[in-house]
Amino acid sequence: MKTEILKIPVDRLSQHPYHQEVYESYSTDSLESSFKRTGDKPVYPIVVVPHSETDLYWVVSGMTRLETLIKNGHSEVEVILYEISDETVIKNLIIDLNKQRIKTGRELLMEFRHYIELYPEKRGVPGNRYSKIGKEIGRSKDRVKNFVMLNNFFEGEGDIILEKIFTGDISVSGGKEIKKVMEKYPEKFDPENAVIKICDPKFDYHRLEYGLLNLSLEDDLELQLLQNYLRKDLTVQEFQKSLKQMGKAEGRVESHDTSKVFVPIVDDVYTTDNTRIIKGNNREVDFNHPFEKKIRCLIGSPPYGDRRLNGESTETDTGHGMTGQEYGQYLSETYERYKPHMSEDGSIYVVVDDYRLKNGAHACSLEHFVVEMEKKGFYLVGRYTWVKSNPMPRSYKDKDMVNGFEMIYRFSLDPKYYYCNPDLFLEMDKVQSKGFKEGCTNSDGKGHTTRGTRYYQSHLKKVRNTLDERTCNDVIRGNVANPDHYYLQAEENKHTSTFPMYLSSTLILESTEPDDLVVDIWNGVGNSMESALLLGRKYVGVELENDYFQQTCRRVENTEKKLRIDSENDLKQAA
Repeated sequence: MKTEILKIPVDRLSQHPYHQEVYESYSTDSLESSFKRTGDKPVYPIVVVPHSETDLYWVVSGMTRLETLIKNGHSEVEVILYEISDETVIKNLIIDLNKQRIKTGRELLMEFRHYIELYPEKRGVPGNRYSKIGKEIGRSKDRVKNFVMLNNFFEGEGDIILEKIFTGDISVSGGKEIKKVMEKYPEKFDPENAVIKICDPKFDYHRLEYGLLNLSLEDDLELQLLQNYLRKDLTVQEFQKSLKQMGKAEGRVESHDTSKVFVPIVDDVYTTDNTRIIKGNNREVDFNHPFEKKIRCLIGSPPYGDRRLNGESTETDTGHGMTGQEYGQYLSETYERYKPHMSEDGSIYVVVDDYRLKNGAHACSLEHFVVEMEKKGFYLVGRYTWVKSNPMPRSYKDKDMVNGFEMIYRFSLDPKYYYCNPDLFLEMDKVQSKGFKEGCTNSDGKGHTTRGTRYYQSHLKKVRNTLDERTCNDVIRGNVANPDHYYLQAEENKHTSTFPMYLSSTLILESTEPDDLVVDIWNGVGNSMESALLLGRKYVGVELENDYFQQTCRRVENTEKKLRIDSENDLKQAA
């Protein structure tokens, strides 16, 4: 790269457009003082490149020095000329020559975006891009990965947030919290300059979601209350009291309840073309071969004895007050009732864990349950471990750590003859893009709200990744489910122990093929139902608790409506 030192009149020097885009220029008193000590000459020379079409020169480094010299009366300055015409090389030179500069948040962000373009994503080279960018900006690979994710989301109106993340005024975790809330409530950020209103180094962004759930950024009084809450000038209790005084909490509950999919209150049975939900005791309801099909997969998670309360009363809830042997007998008798309705090659999956007796000892209910099932003609043909990536904290009541796993037992009627889907992994790959695409509780994942008129439930993305091949194929790994309360009316009880859709989906895919019948006699709020419908299976659920039954009916209506829309769209695209 050819260079030479020249003296050039200041009227032939202009700031390079890319330098102007990335960096700010300003004269400082400290720089003027420095010039006086060095004979009115900068310690570091001004660097220029030739303008390709005129006799002018582009300044690529030292614009602040140049402006200070002009201010001091210089009409000609000494520069280093780099004979470069390639714009890509010039841009890289601009960034390299300004690395030692004390930078603003905007300048750090613009440099970062320069390196994103310099090191584009390449398939088959995982992590390599992040490492290279990290070396350029002096950050770790994981930190760069987070920066890229946040930049992809905030770029544009959210640049102010990114600038503060790069200066450290907002932490990366704070940026993630803001992103989560903006995805969930994008309509809250429609007003101009809304993002600026939530940018403050003193804010606790873990409080943002609850604050914005109740308040608006447009109303000055509400904004002031929100900012006081985010700065922790108010405790949670004081904030809730303020909301109550403003009448905010009541209005939100009313709005939430009136925006839901309407399904009339159902008495005993709710039936659609692919689904039947039966209200009643699973030991007493009339099953009657729904859809004229035998059960290929009976799936579910029963209450775990005294471990937790699913209903409203310990006296009536399943298994409470029983010994491990009594509970094993009770469960096996319940499953035996559905034996005549099983296909010869069908499977029963039971997600279950042990519990403690009142004297503090384990009930050993799992061992008793397996023995009792075998007495009734069921064979244990599979035993899987569901490993929870986010188990609950330590249980001090039990004086030991909470299990980070639960067991899944698979039973069949014949130990040598039970259906295993040969297309399991093919179907798992297919459902990566099927179902409720990019969905979560209140957003479609692209910043568009789905609260009220449209609603996306968690889809079956990355089901295959739940099988832990590093350990063995008998491990299913993932997070514990967060119970979905969208279908919950204000006066109804919440379900506190749903198991996640990836778990039910994996088991359904292993033991059935499309159009088979899946049954869950411990239906809860319908996670198994949604998995079955998204995978193209029929479904029957049995639920004793009326609140959960009503919530499942609403969920069926919404799920099947969305599937019809997806099917119609697929037909239109095919045509």
